[in-house]
Amino acid sequence: MPFLGEIKMNICNIKNVAVIGAGDMGHGIAELCALNGYTVYLKDIDQKFLDRAKNRIRESLNILARKGKLKDDNVETILERIIPTLEYKQALENCDLVIEAVPEIMSLKKSVFVKLDSILPKSAIIATNTSNMSITELATQTKRSSKVVGMHFFNPVILMKAIEIIKGDNTSSETMKFVEDFAYSLHKLPIPVLKDVPGFIVNRIQAPSSVLLNKIIEKKIATPNQIDANFRKIGQPMGPFELMDYVGLDIYKHGADYFAQKIDPEFKSPKWINELIDEGKLGKKTSYGIYDWSSGRPTINLEDTTENVDNKDILLVQVNEAAKLIEKGVVEYPGDIDIAIQNATGNVSGIFWLLKDDREYLINRLNSIADEMGIEIFRPIDFLKEMPFPSARKALKARKKKRRE
Repeated sequence: MPFLGEIKMNICNIKNVAVIGAGDMGHGIAELCALNGYTVYLKDIDQKFLDRAKNRIRESLNILARKGKLKDDNVETILERIIPTLEYKQALENCDLVIEAVPEIMSLKKSVFVKLDSILPKSAIIATNTSNMSITELATQTKRSSKVVGMHFFNPVILMKAIEIIKGDNTSSETMKFVEDFAYSLHKLPIPVLKDVPGFIVNRIQAPSSVLLNKIIEKKIATPNQIDANFRKIGQPMGPFELMDYVGLDIYKHGADYFAQKIDPEFKSPKWINELIDEGKLGKKTSYGIYDWSSGRPTINLEDTTENVDNKDILLVQVNEAAKLIEKGVVEYPGDIDIAIQNATGNVSGIFWLLKDDREYLINRLNSIADEMGIEIFRPIDFLKEMPFPSARKALKARKKKRRE
C-alpha cells in the first residue's frame, strides 16, 4: 500500500503549506516556510490578526535584510509567498502539509482537527505545533491518524534551530521521515520524539525547574528579578521569569495545569501566577505581567542578584526529568536531549555535564531539594544512579550517519 493514500509524497514536490493560527508561533512558522521557498496559506479567524501577523513578518524580514541574511530573494518576494485567508477551504484545498498553531486548549485544537480532516486532500499530513498535548489524542479527531504528527517549533522560530518531531501512537514511520525531511528543508534540526509523552523533550525537562523556581518565590527565598539577574549574569539572553512573561503567563498556566492533570499535581500553576492572570497581567502581550513591558522590554536590575539560589539546582531537576525520558525510551539516542536543549533554548552547554561532573553530588542534592521544598517530583529516580552518560556528540554523529544511509 503506498504511503499517504493514493499519492506517494516526496519532500521534493511539496509546494503549498498551510499554517492555522497567525499568533506568535504561527506567523513565525509562516515566515520561516516562505523564507525557504514555500507558498504559505496563513489562516486565522479575524482579519486584524492576519494584518498584524503580516506586519510583524515584514518587520522581521526587514531586520534580516539589514543584517544581510536574505540571499537571492527580497522582502517583497518572500511576503508574496504568504497568502492570508479567513477561509479554511482556500487554505487547505491544495495543501500538502498543514501546521496547526492555535492556542493550547485541547477542545479548540480538536475542533480545528475535525475541520482540517474534512477539507484536506487525502494525501496531506496534519502537523501540530502543540508544546505539550497528546498527538495521539488529537489524531482521534481525524480519519488519518497515521498522517498526524507533532512538529514543535521554538520561539523565536526564525532563530531557534531545533524542531521536535513527535510520533503519536499511530503515526507512521513514513510520516515521521517526511516531516523530518521538511524540517531539514527549512534549515532546522529535527529531533525525533519516539513516544507521545506530555511536554515531549524540552518543555518536559524544563517543567520541574519552573516548579522549583515558583516554590522559591512562594517561600520568599528570592525575587523574580534576583533569579533573572543571576541567569543574565552567566550569559543567558533572558532569565526564566522574563521568558515566562515573553511567552505569556496564560500559556505557561495551560501547560502547567496540563502537566498537573497528566503527570503529577505538583506541576500545577502556582497561586501567585494565577493571581496575575486573574488581573489580566499576562506578560508582554498585555504590557504587564511579572514585569512591566510597556516600554518594549522590562528593565532587569542586574545588580539585584541573590546568593540564596544556586543556578545549578535549576539544572539538577532537569537532569532527573531527562533520566525519566531516557528510561522510557522517548528519544532515539540519549544525547538527543542535550542536542534539543542546546538548539531550542539559550543553554548552549546542555545539562548532562552535571552528571559527568559529580553524579553522587547530583543525587544527594536532588534528595535535599525534594526535602527542602516538599516536592517529590525532584526525588532522584533509581535509573539516574546507573544511567550511562548521554553524549550529544555521539548522537549527532549517529544522526548524520543515519541520514547519509
